[in-house]
Amino acid sequence: MHDLIRDMVLRITSESPLFMVKAGLRLLKFPGEQEWEENLERVSLMENDFEEIPSKMSPHCEILSTLLLQRNENLQRIPECFFVHMHGLKVLNLSNTNIEVLPSSVSDLTNLRSLLLGMCRRLKRVPSLAKLLALQYLDLKETSIEEVPEGMEMLKNLSHLYLYSRWLKKFPTALRETVEEAASLSDGLDYFEGYFSKLKDFNIYVKSKDGRGSKNYCLLLSAYPMPPSMMADFEVDKSVRLFACKICEREETIVLPKDVQRLQMFAVSDVASLNDVLPREQGLVNIGKFSHDLKVLRFDSCNNLKNLFSLRLLPALQNLERLEVDKCDSIEEIVAVEDEETEKELATNTIITLPRLKKLRFSDLSEFKSFCSNNGVLVCNSLQQIKVYGCPKLKRLSLSLPLLDNGQPSPPPALEVIETEKELWESLEWDQANAKDVLNPYC
Repeated sequence: MHDLIRDMVLRITSESPLFMVKAGLRLLKFPGEQEWEENLERVSLMENDFEEIPSKMSPHCEILSTLLLQRNENLQRIPECFFVHMHGLKVLNLSNTNIEVLPSSVSDLTNLRSLLLGMCRRLKRVPSLAKLLALQYLDLKETSIEEVPEGMEMLKNLSHLYLYSRWLKKFPTALRETVEEAASLSDGLDYFEGYFSKLKDFNIYVKSKDGRGSKNYCLLLSAYPMPPSMMADFEVDKSVRLFACKICEREETIVLPKDVQRLQMFAVSDVASLNDVLPREQGLVNIGKFSHDLKVLRFDSCNNLKNLFSLRLLPALQNLERLEVDKCDSIEEIVAVEDEETEKELATNTIITLPRLKKLRFSDLSEFKSFCSNNGVLVCNSLQQIKVYGCPKLKRLSLSLPLLDNGQPSPPPALEVIETEKELWESLEWDQANAKDVLNPYC
C-alpha cells in the first residue's frame, strides 16, 4: 500500500473504534488482545512480518465481519481458539500465508461468506465446512491439501470454487468417491477452477458435465506444478489449460468441453495439430462436436506442432478473437490443407475468413513460413494488433486487405498497431499491390 494512502487510512480509522488497520507496516509482533476491542467490525493486518498469533489468544469480537490477514508470508501458526468469539465473521482472508493447518474453530463461523486460502502452499488440512451454509466463495488454489474438506456437499450457496491443488487425491467418503460423482460439486457454480494430474480423470470430469456444471470454469491438466506467472494469467471464463502433459495417449485422447472459449497449450509435445485432439467419427473429424465458441487459441513451446488446424475446422472458429503461437520450433503454417479434395477447393476458393479475430501474434517460430500454404489468403477486417517476432523463414502473411471503391487496398478499420522487426517487415511479400505502403504507418 502506498505510504500516503496508508497514512490517510490510519488517520481516518484511528478516529473510530470500529476498524483496526495496520496493513503493510511490516510488524514483527501480532497486535495484543487489548487492541481487539469488542466493537471492532473490520480488521486489516495484511502484509506484515509476524510468524505466529499468541497461543492462547481469543479476541471477543462478536460483530467483527472482515478479517484480512493475507500476504503475511511468515505467518505459520494460528491457535485453535483464535476464532471462537468471532461468530459474525463474513470475510476471512488468509491467502499467501505460511500456515499448515486451519484451526477447527473456523468450522463454527456460520456467517462466513468468503474463505480465501489461495497460495497457502503449505496448507495441508482444512476442517469441516458442513456448518458454513452461507459460504459463497471458497479459494483453495495452490494449497497442499490432499482431500476436499468434509461437508462440501452442504454448501448450497457456494458460487465460486477454486480447487487447484496438485496434491489432491480423493474426496471425503461421505461426499463422493469418484471424479465423475465429484463433478456434481461444480453444478450451479458461477465459477469453478479445477486441477487434474491425469488425463483419465480430466476426461471423466468433462464427460460427466456434458453441458451442465458451472457458468464459468478454468480446467487445468498438468503432470507438474504450473509456474506462478502462468497461474496469475488465469482469466475468468470457460478455459482449458494444458501444461506439460500428454493428451493423445494410445488408450485415449483428451475430451474438451463443448463450450470451451479459451484453449491454451504449454509444452504439450504429443500433438502435431489441433486436429489430433478433435472428436472423430469413422476416422473423420466431426466439427459438430467441437466448441464453436472458441475466442482464444494459444500455443507455447509445443515443439512437435506442425500446424494449428485444417481448413475443415474453420467453420468452428468464426468467433475466434485471439490467436497466439510462441516458441513452437516445428510449426510451418497455421492452416493446413489435409487432402487432395480440399486442395482442389482451395485452388478456386482462396478465402479464409476469421471475422472476429482481433489479435494475432507469432513469436520465436524458427520454421514458420506462411499462414496458409498454396493460394490461401486470410480475411479478418476486425484485426487490431499484429505482432510478429523471431520468424526468420516467414515470407508471406497471407493477409488480404479490404478494398476501397477505387480498388486500392486499405488497412483493416480497427487496426491499431503492427509490431515486428524492420528486416522481417521489409522482406515480406504481399498479394496486393501497395499493401505494405498502406500498413507502414501502423509499424
